[in-house]
Amino acid sequence: MLILRHIFINVNLKKQEMKKSVFAILFLLFINLGFSQTNGDNYKSLLTEYLNIQGSLKTFDATFSQMINMFGAKLDEEKYNEFKTEMISSLVAKMVPVYKNHLSETDLKEAILMFKTPIGRKIAEKTPLIAQESMKLSMEWGMEIGEKIQGMIVQ
Repeated sequence: MLILRHIFINVNLKKQEMKKSVFAILFLLFINLGFSQTNGDNYKSLLTEYLNIQGSLKTFDATFSQMINMFGAKLDEEKYNEFKTEMISSLVAKMVPVYKNHLSETDLKEAILMFKTPIGRKIAEKTPLIAQESMKLSMEWGMEIGEKIQGMIVQ
């Protein structure tokens, strides 16, 4: 009888411990899921700040304007700004996983601080201009390579 009582007590204790463990695991899981969402939102916010301070958002803005003009879309200013904001936000959201693979939140924070320095501001200011000028050179270079490849194929 004493042995059965001991077994019964051990089984009840183990059930209580398991219940506590299950509740603890579920609790931690929900906290982690909530943190992950907040963490993701925080990363997107940091990435947006980073892209803004280093000049990429200006480049996206210019590219967006060129696309609107290329398609001949006529939008009033309010619709244009609303659409542009939506599209750029969508692009940033798509870029989050790419950046997360390569840069931590700490990396982004440090880069943001760097772009707040005089040289960082200069780099941010000049990057869109350099990109614009480089694009033309890259296209010319690509044509040059294409011609050389075609010459090699013909021979």
